[in-house]
Amino acid sequence: MRVRGRSAPDGTPTTTWVENTFSGTITHGDLIQAGNVFIRHLPGPQDWATELARQVLHLEGTECRRLLGHSLQRIDLSYSLVTEPGRAARKAGPAGRQLTETADAPGIAQYYRELDPGRLVITGAGGAGKTVLAMELMIALLQDRGAGDPVPVRIPLADWPSGIGLADFLADYLHKTYRWPKRKARRLVREQRVLPVLDGLDEMDPPLPNGKPDPAAPRARAALRAINGLHTGLRPGAVILTCRTEAYDTLAKGQHDPEARRLLDAARIEVERIEPTTALAYLTERAAEQDRWQPLLKRLAAQPRSPLARLLSTPWRLCLVARSYATDGDPAELTRFRDPEQLDRHLLNRYVPALLKPDPAQPAATARHHPADVHRWLHQLARHLATAGGGTESRAVLTLHELWRMRPRPARRVQTCAILLVGAVFGFLAPLLPLDHPADADLASTIVVWEVLALCYSRTPVARRPRSLRLSMTGWTWPALVFLLLMAVGAAALFHHSLPGHLPLVSAVLMPLSTLAAVSYVNPSKPARSPRTVLREDLVAGVVGGLLTGLGAPFGLGHDAHDIAVLAVAEGVFITLTFTGGLYQLHLAFLLASRRRLPLRLGPFLDWATGLGLLRLAGPAYQFRHRELQTWLAANPQPPALDA
Repeated sequence: MRVRGRSAPDGTPTTTWVENTFSGTITHGDLIQAGNVFIRHLPGPQDWATELARQVLHLEGTECRRLLGHSLQRIDLSYSLVTEPGRAARKAGPAGRQLTETADAPGIAQYYRELDPGRLVITGAGGAGKTVLAMELMIALLQDRGAGDPVPVRIPLADWPSGIGLADFLADYLHKTYRWPKRKARRLVREQRVLPVLDGLDEMDPPLPNGKPDPAAPRARAALRAINGLHTGLRPGAVILTCRTEAYDTLAKGQHDPEARRLLDAARIEVERIEPTTALAYLTERAAEQDRWQPLLKRLAAQPRSPLARLLSTPWRLCLVARSYATDGDPAELTRFRDPEQLDRHLLNRYVPALLKPDPAQPAATARHHPADVHRWLHQLARHLATAGGGTESRAVLTLHELWRMRPRPARRVQTCAILLVGAVFGFLAPLLPLDHPADADLASTIVVWEVLALCYSRTPVARRPRSLRLSMTGWTWPALVFLLLMAVGAAALFHHSLPGHLPLVSAVLMPLSTLAAVSYVNPSKPARSPRTVLREDLVAGVVGGLLTGLGAPFGLGHDAHDIAVLAVAEGVFITLTFTGGLYQLHLAFLLASRRRLPLRLGPFLDWATGLGLLRLAGPAYQFRHRELQTWLAANPQPPALDA
């Protein structure tokens, strides 16, 4: 706390200013007047948590609507408490529902708030709606959040790197997904202002060859140990965890220590199958052409306990049915299926082609690509996820600016060839520059020096890190930066006056700006609008840094003003295309190297597939809509023929 006084001419204090500071920095805040005392409130962890809550609510609300297929109808899932031996959360009710609240079945938000401690495990079969239920819980908690409540943040567990602690993993996710500075992210986590919603414990380890969960599951058990070690003082820390029932039951077996078998001091709820009446109401609502759907709807209404009715008891299968037969086909053909695997295979065969057809519910979603191409591209991405961990780790998300790792060697070869090609083209065009005086030696040295630097720099890990011109500066660094720039301008003016013609004033001003652009390659501090934002900002940073460096390069070499302007532009373009291309340059090289496997406009394609419902957003990355869809695409390089 810093107090500043303002006195009258006679020395009598008239106004007192009180500034609150955090971590030794001063930033702008709101002024609050209390009498003749003004208190400047500076944003702290509680204010940061409020801003984070706003970001999470916007992102998760949008993604939840997309997962529901842009339908106004939501399935009211029911769940029941699973009694487990040992330590469990207190005040856990026997059952509840996702949306409706009754005396015997509270809503999911009320159910969670009554738990002591706030530890909840959501289990269920594949496609039962675990993620949707967790998202509904998050949205309800955020909409009714108190000032000191932690902010629920959903995190895919499959991307938890081995050897990284839970706190570091949470802070890094806030940094990458919501673009919070690492210092603030660590403090939010350290002060327990983040409620981790850890999604997909079963996705951390690859299954056995027969498809069953691996009993060893080293990554999942290590995650359970770390989560069980989360404490707030002497109380277990709040956390929400989702996992498939079979995988969670498998983890509970064996001779491992209790912390590696299940989440302790938690209530476990099981998402129940959808009632036949609820499933029938959902399909009736989604059926745009009632006449075509009537045979199936009548069959389900007349035989609510039939094998087909039991199969259509999960949100995932209901969504597949509604979307696969949205515009054409005979839904009544589903009555011949008795086996869940055969039904899933049949629906998935129809799913991608059906999404590419015009949907009356989504007239804006038009087909841009051929169904065979879409299937082939998605197969490559799904296969990459299946093999990215070398068989030892499971991956679930596609990070656009890291997809070059699908084909690292071809991408680097194309990048090297591109740098050499730019040098050759620049050397051919250099004599054609409209210069008043020859500058062959300067141009030759520029080509050789910057090409060598570009080839060496492109092989370093630094060149593969995202860059941005958004400076994560504290309050005191801005005045320091302005002071240094003013000093540079003053020194340049004095030097120019003493030695005219050797170092023009503009060169001394441009070089500090060039240095500023170079040192500003830091990660952004504002939330990304889409996964493509990282590459866009890297491109802007590379162009600005390259042009500013090129603008300062020809000064002090004895050229006149006209030649300096021409050389500055030419060398700036050359440095941008070679040295400062960075991650965006590598991404373009990867797309060229993979042009027969993936679309050249990969980013727009992934956004389009997300809007269509094939993918979903997972923070700053993409994720397949469902794991069954990802597994099926990885196993089928070409679209199979529809079942007869």
